[in-house]
Amino acid sequence: MVDLPVHPTQDLVTDSVFAGGRAETLRYHEDLYASTPLGTAGSWLLGPDRLVLKAIDLSGGVGPILAFDLGAGIGRHTIPMARGLAAGSRVVAVDVIPSAIRRLEVNCAEAGVSDSVTPIVRDLEEFEFDVSMAVGLIVGFSAVEHVSSATAMRGLLSRCAAATAPSGLIALGIFADRIEELADGTVRRALVEFELDSKEVRTMLDEVFSSWIVEYADIGANHVSEERDGIPYELRSTLIQFIGRRPG
Repeated sequence: MVDLPVHPTQDLVTDSVFAGGRAETLRYHEDLYASTPLGTAGSWLLGPDRLVLKAIDLSGGVGPILAFDLGAGIGRHTIPMARGLAAGSRVVAVDVIPSAIRRLEVNCAEAGVSDSVTPIVRDLEEFEFDVSMAVGLIVGFSAVEHVSSATAMRGLLSRCAAATAPSGLIALGIFADRIEELADGTVRRALVEFELDSKEVRTMLDEVFSSWIVEYADIGANHVSEERDGIPYELRSTLIQFIGRRPG
């Protein structure tokens, strides 16, 4: 056994927080995807978010494009993207959970869009775009914040910006200020990869996309009922929504 220092370094603390948050992220999504099909009423898998539908609509009229769905899960947004983008478009669906990608493949086959979708298992923190690709749309809904730090998130956003073709779009839904409120009113830190506040997100978006055309932006409160270890709680957060178009 290796003895840990009495006063752990900040890196050790951060690594511990990330490990716990990542484990919970994987557990939650694996359980949800195994038990909840797409279209289930009362779940957030009921249908695509309006932000993504807006991005699909804004991408219309330019002919076939290459699109990416980051944090694709089981296809909540991948399938509407494959159906709604111009004929001949291709959607690359990226998720860190292999079982989610397997279920996405089944869902895409049932929806008749398999020929338009390329599934990839990859951690977004390590994901690199092929620089030879001209990407017309990148969607990341509740995805880009699932990395180890704000620095890693900024790096991912910068790679997204660099990969987007002139006149291409990026659509992001980012959850920040995340806390858990128990039934007795107790508030605790959300079990996520790292703490992220909405002011930091807005600053990051302003800096990474400073020269971009803002097609849509919104910020608002969000809460959802969850349960962990048999204990119900409300996950409360701020949802920052952004659709930007690269000039060109």
